[in-house]
Amino acid sequence: MKPFFRLIPIAVAVGLAGCSSDQMMLQRKVDYRSGSDNVSNNTLEVPPDLTAPASNPGYVIPERSNTVSLATQTATKGGASAAVAAPVPNTATTGILPASTKAKMVEAGGQRWLVVQGDAKKLWPEIHQFWLDNGFLLKIDNPQLGIMETDWLENRANLPADWVTKLLRKVADSFISTGELDKFRTRIENGSQPGTTEIYLSHRGMQEVYKDNGSTDTSRLGNETSDSKTIWVPRKADPELEAEMLALMLQRFGMTPEQAATVVKKPANAAVFASLNDDATALKINDNYDRAWRRVGLALDRIGYVVTDRDRSKGVYYVRRAAEDIGAEETTSFFSSMAFWQKDEKKKAAPSKDYEVHLQEGVNQTTLTLTGKDNAALDADSRNKLLSALLGQLR
Repeated sequence: MKPFFRLIPIAVAVGLAGCSSDQMMLQRKVDYRSGSDNVSNNTLEVPPDLTAPASNPGYVIPERSNTVSLATQTATKGGASAAVAAPVPNTATTGILPASTKAKMVEAGGQRWLVVQGDAKKLWPEIHQFWLDNGFLLKIDNPQLGIMETDWLENRANLPADWVTKLLRKVADSFISTGELDKFRTRIENGSQPGTTEIYLSHRGMQEVYKDNGSTDTSRLGNETSDSKTIWVPRKADPELEAEMLALMLQRFGMTPEQAATVVKKPANAAVFASLNDDATALKINDNYDRAWRRVGLALDRIGYVVTDRDRSKGVYYVRRAAEDIGAEETTSFFSSMAFWQKDEKKKAAPSKDYEVHLQEGVNQTTLTLTGKDNAALDADSRNKLLSALLGQLR
């Protein structure tokens, strides 16, 4: 796909003196349906530009008659600290929601997740349908591991919503692109409160760039030559985009669009810092075990490690990352390298490596260490690479 074509609607629209600036404003922050070929795979009967999906009032968090500080709710190592419905000031973990709403978004250390009443077995098909209704297909759909992962899609909300763009999309939609792709991973765990489930969501992105003599360049978009080549490379995870999708999911579980918008606008708490220990063989996370467990799980999702199993009581994540060529010129090769569960002898991906991430509760902090499979010693290069990636997400 030539990036030049992506600039056609923008250039034409800017050249029209009569266009209102309001027409150029993006009408939505999230729109994967209108650019998806997967929409026919679901039965959603609403216009594709409708902001709010159908809500399900059957999923609610029980109301609490009084306000309790988080300090009194922090459980032992195997438990979790849950935010009450009414916001509690000056705490590291807060429930973000209007007072009249029974759905809940929780935040700790700048990271967010949802708490919904009901067990994972009941919620699983609802979350599965949520992704289908938003235009995605699921590349991973594993109830045993509690993990869903979508395919790659383009967020068409990043395109101008003016009439010129809409006209061009009717006649040449395949040539108009934002040059960015997104995918989402959903991890589902039993909640700290009986009868609740915690839902974690992480984003991964790709960006189309030029490749010249082994290097990449994003500054030449729109100035390509006939022999220019573009490739897809990873871009940073977008926490605000994660929050947008969590807000849409909250609407699915009963929150109104106005309430969900309030949730998204809430400022993130200051991140709780993490650092390497003196000999750079472990991470020191300045947070209690319960919140550290959640934050490490989200960090692993964001850096591309697949959680194949976990034992919260023992403080162990069992993770795997398949070898992947992030500079691959075809997204199919990127998918193939991530599809570690497929037994296809024709795939040329290098063998996957298995790791164990151990969390140990201390006094006002949690220590993170790494080993190989079955607690085997890990070589320094692999350990340093994974610790560095986790530190980038946790500090």
